[in-house]
Amino acid sequence: MTGKGAADQSETDRSEQILESIRNQIEDLCYIHEHMTRVLINLDIDEDWFSGYDEQERAKYDFKAMILTLVYMRARNIGQSEMERRLHGVASLGVRFGFDNIPDQQAISYNQKNRFDNDERVLLKKIADELVETCIEHDIMHDTEPKIELDKIDHEQVEEQEIMDVVEQATEIGFQEFSADRGSNTSYPLDAFFERQGYINLAKAGTTTKSRRFARLSNRKDVPHGSTHNRTMKKVADPDAQVTFAEFRDGVTPEWKRIRDEILEPFHAGVEAILKELTSGEGAESAIREPVHAAIDITVWPYHVSPYWSNRTASNKDKNPIELDIDGETKLIDPDYPELVSGTKDGERGFKMATITIVAQDTPIVLGVEPVRDSRKFEKELGIDIDSPPRGETVDRLIEQAKQHVDLHKIFLDRGFDSDQTRAIIDQHESLYVLGKSARADIDKEHIEEIKDDDYYDSRLVHGTLEYDGTEHDITYIYKESDTVDKKYVMFTVNEHIDHHRAEGLISQYGQRMEIENQYKSIKKHFLPTCASKDYRIRLLYFVIGVVLYNVWRLANYLLRDVVDFHLGESPPIPAGELIEIVGICMSKPPD
Repeated sequence: MTGKGAADQSETDRSEQILESIRNQIEDLCYIHEHMTRVLINLDIDEDWFSGYDEQERAKYDFKAMILTLVYMRARNIGQSEMERRLHGVASLGVRFGFDNIPDQQAISYNQKNRFDNDERVLLKKIADELVETCIEHDIMHDTEPKIELDKIDHEQVEEQEIMDVVEQATEIGFQEFSADRGSNTSYPLDAFFERQGYINLAKAGTTTKSRRFARLSNRKDVPHGSTHNRTMKKVADPDAQVTFAEFRDGVTPEWKRIRDEILEPFHAGVEAILKELTSGEGAESAIREPVHAAIDITVWPYHVSPYWSNRTASNKDKNPIELDIDGETKLIDPDYPELVSGTKDGERGFKMATITIVAQDTPIVLGVEPVRDSRKFEKELGIDIDSPPRGETVDRLIEQAKQHVDLHKIFLDRGFDSDQTRAIIDQHESLYVLGKSARADIDKEHIEEIKDDDYYDSRLVHGTLEYDGTEHDITYIYKESDTVDKKYVMFTVNEHIDHHRAEGLISQYGQRMEIENQYKSIKKHFLPTCASKDYRIRLLYFVIGVVLYNVWRLANYLLRDVVDFHLGESPPIPAGELIEIVGICMSKPPD
């Protein structure tokens, strides 16, 4: 093909490549943002894609802003006059798109006809159509525009610069102790990687996200590439390569525990620094009043890959699967399946992390993180001797972590931790527990039936003594009707002999445990990156960084206490979702 035909084909191929790049970005951004307009303004658009206009230097209006305008017009199916109104109006689209001067209808018309040739106008329409289609699929194609964040962040008394200052200050406190075993000839300081990681976590981007997306926000001349970033963050977690669970034997510390210890040491240094800031006041001015109430629970970071291979999958692998007979059926197992991935009660799979968090105070801070290593059915069938700590041991480690920083008074746990070992361990730590319990024993069922038959009482207390591993303590079993499910009865245990009034107070306080569920929702929604890695160094490090960012968010709001005159609590002046809009500015500092 020669001449005009070849040129047309070349232009078609180029347009398709551009559209493919935009299509991938839109798909990624729809997982990050909850509105079509935010997806649009965060697109990475290379001005070299549009070269039909020969006099760009004479153009009055920013090129990208005009591209966004034309795409928006098509996506919203509006005309130029309506577009002018929206650029000037309460939606503040002119500010969002980056115009220094807002164009009127004539300017929009002129730019559309003269700054873009016919092929480019066709490409802009395709981009708009792709944007609409993908946003509809993700249910983020709303009629109204999202609120402006930076100049009106949930409280008119909070100034933009004050927010930037406190987030930068809080971030520096949270990450100051992390380090990596790196050579002296490294191109970037470690701070640069944590700045980028902070952006990745908050923007729900992947580590292979194009460097220029973050570079636009950073004050550094150069920022790390994705592959360099991955290698460096692995060194932060552990300098040694990860090995599989099958390579461990008795007496050898499992690799996942060494990874845990490597990451948690700087994490706790950051927690200590954050708590020092939070407790700098006296009396009512202090954000944390000891002894504290804490909640312990487990969250799951999903991992959707199955450990079982089909015959077809196995034939395409360069490693032989492990063959195992399970329930009379031959299963093919991935020999390199991640050691720390296990099943959940909902039939899903994922990396499990347990945390201990301050509750019932103005500033909930995560005090400890512990990876959960549950056994898997195929390991039991294979007879593999694994180190799978029971829930009581996990609770013990979390309490030890928390006690580095605060005095614990009460600890709330759900029935997922129901074991005599857990109860004995908490009692040995001299904390009061309120622990949910499954009514599995016949005696429990009898007590519940007696409550149902009683015309006056809807609860019952039973006093006893728990003996475990040579120790004993008083225990009260509480049976009561559920507050949430009709005709359902629930059971709790407390390591004291208490009366009905005390029991009612403790069960009411047990509701504070739900704050840890809200914490998990915030971390997963706002502070974890997109990650498909099966390397546990990466998974645990990124989760811990997400927890640090959560703590930073809480600290940042506390540091604004002198700016606002109302209780911060669960309605802080910086909503977690808004940090994404300013993190690049706040976390990036010019190199020394």
